[in-house]
Amino acid sequence: MRKAYSIIMAAIIAFFFTIAPAPYAQASAVGKIDYVALGDSLATGQTPYKTIGKGFTDMISEELAEAGVLSSFTKEHAASGETSVGLLEKLKREGVQKSIQEAELVTIISGANDILQAVDFTSDIDQEAIMALLHSISVNLTVAVKGVKAINPDAEIYLYGYYFPFPYMEEGLTRAQLIQALEYFNYSIKTVAELEGIHFVEVSSAFNPNSLACLPNPQDIHPNEEGYQVLADQFFLNYEIPSIIDFPNPDGEWGKVIHKLEPSVSDKMWTVELNKEVNSDSVSVAIYVVKDRTELIEVETEVSEDKKHIFVKAPQQGYEAGTYQLMITGHLKDTADNPIKTTVLMEFTVQ
Repeated sequence: MRKAYSIIMAAIIAFFFTIAPAPYAQASAVGKIDYVALGDSLATGQTPYKTIGKGFTDMISEELAEAGVLSSFTKEHAASGETSVGLLEKLKREGVQKSIQEAELVTIISGANDILQAVDFTSDIDQEAIMALLHSISVNLTVAVKGVKAINPDAEIYLYGYYFPFPYMEEGLTRAQLIQALEYFNYSIKTVAELEGIHFVEVSSAFNPNSLACLPNPQDIHPNEEGYQVLADQFFLNYEIPSIIDFPNPDGEWGKVIHKLEPSVSDKMWTVELNKEVNSDSVSVAIYVVKDRTELIEVETEVSEDKKHIFVKAPQQGYEAGTYQLMITGHLKDTADNPIKTTVLMEFTVQ
């Protein structure tokens, strides 16, 4: 009699045979995104008329939400008038650090207020002084980025450049000097991003040609929603929204459901033991780990040399405290392309 193909994982046994796969629900491949916006009044969404409205950070969060990948968004740590020095001070706050620790996405726009508060725009620009100031800003931004990375090494960081904020200024030496200074300013911000291995969002080339329409108040440097949309659009030229994939519904029908009573350690590696060789290509679409039945956890699987063991490794940072469901679906196949007869869901906890 031919021996059935089985899986053994602790007390779990599943036999291979043709079945219909378990019902599926949708979730993000990398879990939901927590987005933290840091920086000055542009991060807050300040309008041309000194109110707080819908800015580029809000627009980014809305698009992520529409794509179904946003978990949370906060711009409460951004502040009008904040300089790069102020950003460094803010990164020392416990509440700010906690937000960053939980973030998958961080945007930073900072440095313009250092210039606005130090430069007299009614007279010729002291080129030597402004170059020294831009160097100081660059140093501060470097320290800020390093600080965010130290708080959360896994967060994706996007560092913004700036547009020219004085389209109503008359032609002349001062305007030319400011345009030149802005070019160097953006170059220095881009250099910080490149050296720190993060993303730079260039906005001037898209914003400046339409600056009169985007900056309707000649007495104010803040854009309207049209202008903020340009800043948001430039972000999405650099950022790819995580794709939505299907994963098994933990509340669907399962051939066998196992509840592990003893809590597991945060770096627990599960071993799936097989009595036949597994088709290695089927593993990635057949084994899933979900937290609280809703959040797909990114885990690594490895097939042994004899192809009779599958190792399901913990996430790189370990499992957080909570309840998890490890699911083995009918998409797991042997080398003869036979799928499992009995699907398995194992629930375990981490304290």
